[in-house]
Amino acid sequence: MSSTQLIKLFDPWRSKLCTCPVKYSFDPYTGCAHRCLYCYASSYIRDFYNCRPKKNLLKIIRRDLEKLPENTIISMSNSSDPYPWMERELKLTRRCLEEFMKSNLRILVVTKSDLVVRDIDLLKELRVAVTISITTIDDWLAKKIEPLAPAPSKRLKALSKLSEEGVNTGLRLDPIIPFINDDNYRELLIEARNCGVKHVVSSLFKPRYDSWTRVVSSFPEIEDSLRKIYFLEGERIGRSWYASRELRFRTMKKVSEECKRLGLGFATCREGFEELHTSQTCDGSHLIRKTI
Repeated sequence: MSSTQLIKLFDPWRSKLCTCPVKYSFDPYTGCAHRCLYCYASSYIRDFYNCRPKKNLLKIIRRDLEKLPENTIISMSNSSDPYPWMERELKLTRRCLEEFMKSNLRILVVTKSDLVVRDIDLLKELRVAVTISITTIDDWLAKKIEPLAPAPSKRLKALSKLSEEGVNTGLRLDPIIPFINDDNYRELLIEARNCGVKHVVSSLFKPRYDSWTRVVSSFPEIEDSLRKIYFLEGERIGRSWYASRELRFRTMKKVSEECKRLGLGFATCREGFEELHTSQTCDGSHLIRKTI
């Protein structure tokens, strides 16, 4: 029998800064079609921007699901997006959700696509929460840093529709990139709150070589300033460059205070500032119903 496994324990890097609960990770597709400048997954997935479905997907996940205990959390997706453009035709993510319905699982959907609303009929029947990534409310800026992702306005409408249908939602304000989207998130948080969002998770940009090259190529006017933040004043943790702890804390504290004013739960992602967290989990998995 093949040893291939598609539903795997999350966090293969065992990051000391990861505060996620124990959960499994699952990607129906390899690579991603959104072409976000800041994406870290392109550094370790071959031919990343050539999004393609996993081979023998349904056969393998059916076998994987047989081995999982009840109440397992599955996070979908962490290294791609479960709703790329081809999902409209292939409907593989939808078929995976149908398989999940046969097991007593808890599902966290992580996406940048408004296509997720197509599957509201299934999401309402599952123990699920949906978090949507939005880095700016400015459609023009988003088009520059996330060229092929749906516009933020569409993603906000998706959050609103999901919330109206009783699906708990969260916002991933992630990443915040200094000098690009670090001063215009207040309006986004207000809109997210108005769309029914209950939880926000945020972090600063953590460049690797390829994402660094893409960002400074698109924003050459801030290259020197970013270089100072990351390579002169920052530090390398694992395979990524981090801004200084002081800058990261100051930025995250501002976001946390804004969330508190708006009545939103808050957490950081791989930043090490659990003292700023007001939610039960960093990833939003606490939004998933614990019982059927």
